[in-house]
Amino acid sequence: MARKKKEKAPAAVSVQPVSEKKLEDLRRWRYRVARAKSLREAWEKMFEVERCEKYLLGKQKGTAEDDTIVVNKFLSTIKTIQPNLFVQNPKFFVRPKGGRSEPIEAADARMAEGILEAIGDQERNLESAVRFCLGQSFFRIGALKICYYPDMEDNPRKGEPIYITDAAGSPVIDRQKLRPMMDAQGQPVVDPQTGQPIPDPESVESMAMLDAQGRPMVEPDEVVSDESYRYQWVNAKNMLLPDEGPDQSRWTWVGEEVVVALEEAKDDTRFPARIRDKLKSNETIEGGQITRFFEGAEKERERLRYYECYDLDEKRIKVFADGQEFDDFMLDDDLPDGIENHPYALLLGYTPIMAPEPSPWPLPFTYAWLDQQSEYNTRRTQMTEGAKRSARKGIYTESTFDDYDEAIKILQSPKDMEFAKVTDAGGITMLEAPDLNASIYRDIPLLQYDWLLTTGQTGARLSSPEGATATEATFVERASNLRDVEMQGQVQSWLAIAGSKMLQRVKATLTLDMWIKLRGFSDSGFQDYVQQVYGIDRQQLQFLPGLKEQFRTRFGEEKWKSITREDIDFEADVTVVPGSSRPKNLESERTAFIAVLQIFGGAPQLLLSRELTSRVLRMFDMEDERLLDELSAVAQKMIQVNANQAGRNQGNGAAQQPGADAGGVGPALAGLAGMLSGANVRPA
Repeated sequence: MARKKKEKAPAAVSVQPVSEKKLEDLRRWRYRVARAKSLREAWEKMFEVERCEKYLLGKQKGTAEDDTIVVNKFLSTIKTIQPNLFVQNPKFFVRPKGGRSEPIEAADARMAEGILEAIGDQERNLESAVRFCLGQSFFRIGALKICYYPDMEDNPRKGEPIYITDAAGSPVIDRQKLRPMMDAQGQPVVDPQTGQPIPDPESVESMAMLDAQGRPMVEPDEVVSDESYRYQWVNAKNMLLPDEGPDQSRWTWVGEEVVVALEEAKDDTRFPARIRDKLKSNETIEGGQITRFFEGAEKERERLRYYECYDLDEKRIKVFADGQEFDDFMLDDDLPDGIENHPYALLLGYTPIMAPEPSPWPLPFTYAWLDQQSEYNTRRTQMTEGAKRSARKGIYTESTFDDYDEAIKILQSPKDMEFAKVTDAGGITMLEAPDLNASIYRDIPLLQYDWLLTTGQTGARLSSPEGATATEATFVERASNLRDVEMQGQVQSWLAIAGSKMLQRVKATLTLDMWIKLRGFSDSGFQDYVQQVYGIDRQQLQFLPGLKEQFRTRFGEEKWKSITREDIDFEADVTVVPGSSRPKNLESERTAFIAVLQIFGGAPQLLLSRELTSRVLRMFDMEDERLLDELSAVAQKMIQVNANQAGRNQGNGAAQQPGADAGGVGPALAGLAGMLSGANVRPA
């Protein structure tokens, strides 16, 4: 939605009659929306979606007077799962399509990555929107919208031709297309000072930029004064999905219910003025009466609900609203620049419904938890009530004690050897405390086991001991990790789609220069750059570490750069760096580092393969180019040490076997791993 300065209210404009073809198209889209809303409501009812959402909030009692005890396992389990999916802003990885790796394209990719990082970091809108989406994906779906908000102002040069200019900003004149002015006799008019023919002013079109139809382009009435890009969370309750199954590639349209203030809709410049003048409120804010002290507050309650739909076949956007005085689209136009199909990145849950009736809506992740949570609350309530009944109770007659204080002594005093004066000792009778059925106590461990099985978590994660052996716990943890990996893969694919759609939007709409921070060169990109510009071979850099560090310090550090649309005009694939959005703490990093040291400590010759070393580091989310360089340097050092010791030991019967770690680097790494893990291991 474009933001624009406030306009004067135009004169009332009558709405023109709508053609029968457009009316038929409007009826077709109203049927699509009605069908999508009916499908969504039936899905919500079948899978008790609202009940799942209430259970997260702890609203698990039947009525307000219900004494059921609530132990909110919904909340604790979701808080355990969500950090494994997303914690911080992801790092996008951009590469030109086609597998090309020329240095100039690698530099362009760094600019695209910087743009995506700058947009996501702005007020941390990506992190905030993703958190909302992931939280709602446990009950519905996650919907992320790519938004572009330009601020417009009047253009003082509106209507003038847009000229082709050179680097200095001067118009580029095509002398061959300039026509001279003619006098009455048809002879060219000559400039007396230069002696050259004077060009015809109409031929100035040859200096102007041309559109797709070959017509000169002119300055627009308005220009962009500021622009911003944002990732925006869309409430899944307002999404409209077609009844075309869970495969998004087969969908023909997708839409959203949008609710805005009526005044905001009337200021939306996407809609024609003749439509905006006729807009009426079709709903109001619920609750509370507006008192007479707030004059004009009724307008604040007026809302307009309209449907914003994207036709994926015709590549058009359709906007319409119910309850209006006209039968016409509020907007029926081609897709905005930079939107290929629609601006949404949809995380369609984690379990699609493919049979017996395929549905675009997924199986709610927490639907299977409802009965177990309800039964657990019932059992805990029964145990609490049983504990109340088991408290010792007795009865006595009115004549048993002389006065009230004597009764307090015998019934409530904590003192030892306390005596009370009674008149009728046989008047006190202790009541029996009936215990609960033993099956109730046995149900609690079964319910806890069922909860772990259903949610896919382990007792250790939920701070609930399972009483299993170490081997069993290991297998359970592995199974839980597999579930996490599957969900993490879906979330990363979803984020990659969002990053790709954002980059596409920026490439098509970026008008003003954007300042971004470029990341440093990767090792391969740095080597390509040095080889291309300075002619230094890759192998030479390996034996000149000092020179390599100087080049990296000068050219490889992060720096700020102004980016224009032309800088990112290339086709690219966008992915998410693995592990960039997941939690990292000291314990997990320490465990991964110990594992890497143990791998290379036992077989240090593996360090000779840079590709293998890089693959191992990626498995442990340790994609560090500097660390990779250091390990490569260690491998080179080992070769030199082995060669030197092999030369000194010739003829003395102590020659080493091929592949032996003569330098002692392998035992040293193994010893370091042992010390970090707390084991009593020393290098040989």
